[in-house]
Amino acid sequence: MSFSFGFSGDDIEDDGGETQIAETLSREMSKHNISNINLEKSHVIEPKRHALEDLLSSLPSQISYNTLTIPTPTPTPTSSSTLPTPLSNFQDTASTTTIQSNHTQVLRRSLFDIRAQLMAEADPSTNDDAAETMLAGLESGDLTSGIYEGGFKTWECALDLACLVATRHYLDMMSNITQDWEVIELGAGSAVPSLALLRTFLGSTNTQKPDQQSPQSTNAQAPRLKFTLCDYNEEVLRLCTAPNVLLNYHYYGIGSKQSVPDGPPSPPALASEEGELDMEEMGATFLPDLVQDIKSRNVSFDFISGGWGDSFLDLIPVSKPDADRPTNLLILASETIYSPASSKIFADTLLRLLRRHDRGSAKAWVAAKKVYFGVGGGVDEFVRDIENQGGRSRVLLETKDTGVGRVVLEITT
Repeated sequence: MSFSFGFSGDDIEDDGGETQIAETLSREMSKHNISNINLEKSHVIEPKRHALEDLLSSLPSQISYNTLTIPTPTPTPTSSSTLPTPLSNFQDTASTTTIQSNHTQVLRRSLFDIRAQLMAEADPSTNDDAAETMLAGLESGDLTSGIYEGGFKTWECALDLACLVATRHYLDMMSNITQDWEVIELGAGSAVPSLALLRTFLGSTNTQKPDQQSPQSTNAQAPRLKFTLCDYNEEVLRLCTAPNVLLNYHYYGIGSKQSVPDGPPSPPALASEEGELDMEEMGATFLPDLVQDIKSRNVSFDFISGGWGDSFLDLIPVSKPDADRPTNLLILASETIYSPASSKIFADTLLRLLRRHDRGSAKAWVAAKKVYFGVGGGVDEFVRDIENQGGRSRVLLETKDTGVGRVVLEITT
């Protein structure tokens, strides 16, 4: 069954028209054909864990990107977006912290570049309906339940969540900068909210004053940030999510190391809002060096494809409680409750992940439209699912501009 959300402007990704595929690009693509999905009665892909270096191994030597600017809201009494008072677990210093800039920039692999690799890898001789559906979904924005869940594009609610992460969670991290953070993004797709958070973390760890920084010899004691980025489709993780991690860490992680000690991070200036990363120019060890550099910053990335449920949860290790080194959990999700068929299993997965952590140290932020016309899902039904399973919810952000209203909910146990 194929359907689309049917809202104009939902897909904020627009890379322009078709691009001619050069023969050289096709030759450079690894022979990594689109998965031939074997749909069982459950119509759910079995969960599978992936390493960053494995997902990046099939990339061509050059990838094109565009820059997404995420405004950080400054609410006023007349603003269309309202933020509540600071979260209860914020320390007093968080509410008085000043954010130096009013926007965050995130790099994304361009849609035409993803399309080029999909077309180069597809094998027409196999009559692979799954591959055709992935390409068709990329072109039209339509979703096909059990095959393609829309992860190649950046949807509107992901921006709401990224705005919140870039402001509220930045303050939370600053008030607990010596603690570890675990971030799980469900239905990550282009992973814009997680990448916005990565940018604030890299900036904060580079702009701490010397007396706030851990000595190099005690790097193991420095705060750790662990991402687990999840999407239903392995192809989305391989062609979109992992390349976006690569782009953002290359420009804003490695580049920010050149910042002056007391100043803001200074990533390499980008020639324009669109550009191209030539990894061949970086040398044969570029990717392994980048992966190692990520680890040296106490940042880690795991990836999981497939459907939610017991098998999915088994792939996410339970963090051992440590009084001397507490770990905070933040779960992010956007546009994941559009279908009533998956709302209950999503709510169950969310609450089970939260209950693994001590109460007060774990929360989930879920961004969604209030109603998904023609599909059946919506916020009210999801909240009922959460409450029926013993969870709690409250509205963190509500946007009342043109079209269907949107909210970001905070879910706790």
